[in-house]
Amino acid sequence: MHQLNKPWRADLIIGISLIVCIAGYFGLLNYYSFDISSDDALYFQRALSHFSVLEFSPHFPGYPGFVWLERLIHSVSQHPNSNVVVSFLSAIALTFSVFIYCYQRIKTKLWALFAVLLFLLQGNIAELAFNGLSDASALWFFSLYLLFTRFTPTLTATNSGTTMTSTITGTTVAIISGLLLALCLATRPSYLPLAASAMLLTLFYPSKYQSNYKQLGWQIISITFIGLICALYVFMQDGWAYLEEGQRFTQGHFAIWGNTANTTDSLLSQWLTALINTYSAFGLGLLTLILAIGLYVTRTRGLSILACCWLAWIIRGQNPENIRHLAVFSLLLPIISAQLLEHFDHTQRLRPGLTIFSTMLLITLGSHSLKQFTAQENAPVLQASQFLNTMNKQQLIISNYNIDNLRHNLPQHVVLDRHYQNSSNYQTQQQGYWRLSSNQLDNEDLVAQFKGRFLGERSLYLYYFDPYHLTPYYLDIQSL
Repeated sequence: MHQLNKPWRADLIIGISLIVCIAGYFGLLNYYSFDISSDDALYFQRALSHFSVLEFSPHFPGYPGFVWLERLIHSVSQHPNSNVVVSFLSAIALTFSVFIYCYQRIKTKLWALFAVLLFLLQGNIAELAFNGLSDASALWFFSLYLLFTRFTPTLTATNSGTTMTSTITGTTVAIISGLLLALCLATRPSYLPLAASAMLLTLFYPSKYQSNYKQLGWQIISITFIGLICALYVFMQDGWAYLEEGQRFTQGHFAIWGNTANTTDSLLSQWLTALINTYSAFGLGLLTLILAIGLYVTRTRGLSILACCWLAWIIRGQNPENIRHLAVFSLLLPIISAQLLEHFDHTQRLRPGLTIFSTMLLITLGSHSLKQFTAQENAPVLQASQFLNTMNKQQLIISNYNIDNLRHNLPQHVVLDRHYQNSSNYQTQQQGYWRLSSNQLDNEDLVAQFKGRFLGERSLYLYYFDPYHLTPYYLDIQSL
């Protein structure tokens, strides 16, 4: 890619292209409704009117930053699912962050547009926009931290760094960057390993305008200040019982639901499957190659190390069934790729190869991402609720997914949690029941399937069993 001769014309073309890309992608996403698609999203919706960690609105640790954002948006839009609106707007804001970061740091501005395209063509962006959770919002605050600190330690001595320090002091920079990290953590506390990695990484690079340890100290003070405000807010709602809930949740997360999946494969193997599902095997190979080279090249080494640190954390502490935990890669990989490709673009003999490589990357991710979209307008749990709502007589429904969401949408029916098999088995011995599963059951007759709308949104499968569990009973959907 070559720089256009007239900068203003290049900026105009790039600006129009950026708006077309973002408006086109998120305009098409508007086809889907802003549904509550999971129990966690339902808990955030409840927090809009009543914040209580003990009552799961939301669940531990409380995400006060996200709830405040949700209430702010609700005061403007009055949308009942304001948390979904927040995640949608955050995904748009993230796209702009990717562009601005690359635009500031790349001489050939077209590579900034390439980074935006690469960001949008990742399979999990639609899920980030519609999940109604805090991932995209917290990541947006982290992207502001990267933008503000110009996070690539080797560039702290460049002209841009000098300009910044001439207008504000090093202490102010440290405080503001710490506040941005604090807002990231207030919105999503599980990003602590990411924030800690970023702060510790800066210790290993010289800072021109302030001692690294002094800068780290101001950042910790800023984070502590926001943390105390959040802790006070939560404590005012729940009191000391919050600590007991924290102990219960933490034990459960690491012992049961935080690292479990449907298979007995190792976590590393499960995460490899999740990465392939998100990027495709070929796309993952290309991105892995970029990340490996990014570790070697000084300019991209900092962000590449951050990406590796995050990979190590999610393998240890996150559930591979939720691809939203890959959101950090969604932000970092396009930036690393654009910077790296622009770095080698200066070598004349490499340009044809880089053009082929970048085109292959865009086509691979784009085609894989497009395959994941379906024509379903509503979330699977809402599709299932609409189906079951057609029955006037009370039904027994057993599910292993979206339990509270089903209970919220189907108050006239009895919904049991499949994970508590003693109580559910007792009930099913008394009458016939519906089984709504996030996994397709072997050797059973499927009554209906409610497809996920895009990658990351699980499809649901509906079955009906007779009172004695002898044979599944097939029900004609059209008769309901």
